[in-house]
Amino acid sequence: MNFERLRLLLIASFMLVSLVPLAALGHKIFFQGEQLIKEKASSYLRGLSEKNADSIKWFMAERANDMNILSSIICTFDFDTRLLNNHFYQMKDIYKPYFAFFVLDETGKPIYSNQKDDLFLSKLPNHVRQSSISCFDMNISNIFMLEIDDDKIAVPAFMSCKPIMDETANRCGNLCAIVDFRIVDSMLRKSNIEVTGEVYLVDKDGLFLTGSRFGARALADRISTELIDGNLGFYETIDYRNERVLQAYKKIEPFPWYVISDQDMAEILDRIKELGKEAVIYGTMTAMIVFCLALFISTVIVNILKAKYQYEKELEFQVIQKEKLASLGLLTSGLAHELNTPLANALLYTQIAREEIDDSKTDSATIQTRLSTAEQEIRQGSKIIRNLLEFSRHPESGAKECDVNNTLEKLMNIAGPHCTSKKIRVEKKLDKDIPNAKADPSSVQAILTNVIANAIEAMPDGGMLSLTTRYASVLKKIKIEIADSGPGIPENEIINIFNPFFTTKKQGEGTGLGLFVSHEMTRKLGGDIKVISSTGNNSKRSGTVFTVEFSTEPNA
Repeated sequence: MNFERLRLLLIASFMLVSLVPLAALGHKIFFQGEQLIKEKASSYLRGLSEKNADSIKWFMAERANDMNILSSIICTFDFDTRLLNNHFYQMKDIYKPYFAFFVLDETGKPIYSNQKDDLFLSKLPNHVRQSSISCFDMNISNIFMLEIDDDKIAVPAFMSCKPIMDETANRCGNLCAIVDFRIVDSMLRKSNIEVTGEVYLVDKDGLFLTGSRFGARALADRISTELIDGNLGFYETIDYRNERVLQAYKKIEPFPWYVISDQDMAEILDRIKELGKEAVIYGTMTAMIVFCLALFISTVIVNILKAKYQYEKELEFQVIQKEKLASLGLLTSGLAHELNTPLANALLYTQIAREEIDDSKTDSATIQTRLSTAEQEIRQGSKIIRNLLEFSRHPESGAKECDVNNTLEKLMNIAGPHCTSKKIRVEKKLDKDIPNAKADPSSVQAILTNVIANAIEAMPDGGMLSLTTRYASVLKKIKIEIADSGPGIPENEIINIFNPFFTTKKQGEGTGLGLFVSHEMTRKLGGDIKVISSTGNNSKRSGTVFTVEFSTEPNA
């Protein structure tokens, strides 16, 4: 038994059982965490877009309220220039969102302006024509770039116009104002998020209406609006910097403007990446702890199994040796006569040679012949002793192949005299072309000895012992058939013959372990033992056939 392989399998099993679920859980938590972070970030960005959209809408409502107040003053004080200048001054310099105010007649001709020059008045007709949005009872122009001061600095602005009604509710002109849109830009820039997040305003075509944190210019640069669907939502996209970002948008009704809040996906996922790095560190530490624990536990288990295995092997060896010696005792009972004959002949020829040495008439050639014959008889006896010793001892372990025919020949050299004395005729049909069995020769020898001894014991009054070997190439198995012409095994007993301590012998004549041990040994070698028996009923010949199978492939 390969205990080192068992140790490795135990360690691998411990690692798999403990780490695979942990890794699966970590994987699930990581991706769920990533989803949760994305959802949290998108929720925050949506909220930021909604908040800023409400602020811009409130800003535009405030401008509408200013225009309503001024138009009421104009109607009440009938274009009092001094009073209008005072109110315009307060609106422009105290509340600061305005560049200029002016009044147009019904034909669009300027009739009043709080500016000393015509810088704004020269552009009024064009901007009036560009007015495209009606809301809060006034018209709002598109955002445009306005040059201010002597340095000709261009800033974003828009023009709002409010109809002026007389006492009879007839329209008598338009009050217009140019509003500084940088206030909206400044308000959005205050909402920047961490390192890479920003908020900006675009129109329905993606044109920037405010600048961005990373250099996008108002009314000059664009973003794609293909993914915008509805008034509120979010999506992942590539922004104007060619960075992957999470964008949330909110439309400002009734304007065709969208507040965009976005943040780089890399920054959003930084936290989960840090968590992932920590998880790898903790996972590695856990794997090391599990490995050490698995090594300790597997070592303890393997040592316990090894000790138990060694103990069982010793017991098995003792049982095998006992059964083998018992079988050999039976098989070698006929060797006394076989051994006595050559020894008696050797003694006889030695005595004759001794007498002839004293006889001067006998030549040396005759004496040499007598001694040579004695030597041959002694060698024959020595051969019988060697065969017995070789077959009775336990061969050294390590051999992995066994020549089945050779083992049977050696066994019958020992058992032959006993068979002759019991009037048992031996018939051998050994296939000379069979390959070696992939099995321990000692184990094969013990198995065959046991089965043949049982077959001989089954024929106390003589009979036929048939030994056959053949190779089943399809199954890659060697089949050894050991048949006797004994009385056979009854049907109600044949199912128990491989059970431990089952025997049909008289008390004290057998342990009932021989066939059980042989069966278990054969199974361990990757083979099998099968038995067919007939008791001679219904005019059939009695006898038993044991078929022992060994594989020619290495036992896994």
